[in-house]
Amino acid sequence: MWRRAGAGPLLHHLAAAASAAAAGRCINGRPLPPMPTASWSPLFQHNLGISWGSASVGAPFRSLSNQSSGGGACWSCGATGAFLSCGSCGSVQPVDPAVDYFQIFGLKREYNITDNNLEGKYKDWQKKLHPDLVHSKSEKERGYAAEQSALVIDAYRTLSKPLSRALYLLKLEGIHVDEEKTINDPELLMEMMEIREAVSDASDSQTLEKIQSQIKAKLETWSDSFQEAFDRKDFDRAVEATQRMRYYERAVEETVKKL
Repeated sequence: MWRRAGAGPLLHHLAAAASAAAAGRCINGRPLPPMPTASWSPLFQHNLGISWGSASVGAPFRSLSNQSSGGGACWSCGATGAFLSCGSCGSVQPVDPAVDYFQIFGLKREYNITDNNLEGKYKDWQKKLHPDLVHSKSEKERGYAAEQSALVIDAYRTLSKPLSRALYLLKLEGIHVDEEKTINDPELLMEMMEIREAVSDASDSQTLEKIQSQIKAKLETWSDSFQEAFDRKDFDRAVEATQRMRYYERAVEETVKKL
């Protein structure tokens, strides 16, 4: 079901995405700097397969304490402890591939995020890192800003949703999930078809909200299953939970589209 992934060029991937953003293009079809929104494909039976990009793990990650007290020296003023931007001179720093998404927002690397100010932290970083705010700086710093801004956007999108957060945690553990793997569960597929039909036949918002509530309850059940399995390092079970979560999350999105 899964295998350990080898080291991957995280910095190269981020730099490529950021360069496109700096040139006025989009990242994964989304322009900068709007707040991210989820988008799912229609809930048809032939499109219920689970697939996502391969995961890779870069250099070892720094501890959370290094975010504030053990960062590198600022390339501009030489001050120590520089993170995404320098606390002394404000210069945007180059992307550090050893920094994970949880560190960016000062969070522990765990599935259950108790901090309810993730969006506020995201906005705070963008006020410091967005390329438009450093347009008068050197070309080098503008490049750093594009890379860091892209990194923060991707981090926010990933951590703000339970499913993408779960998949990211698996990636940090070096778990690669087969993109072609689908769930061979006739009962689940039948349930998804019934949900699609119920959503299609619903004629009022009250009915749709009831359907959505039932789906969310099942999504939460599998979310809890993921956390339990991940905490036990039972990665087979954790991967299975994410697959089920994908089905129910898509179903929820179908109800949202019609509300």
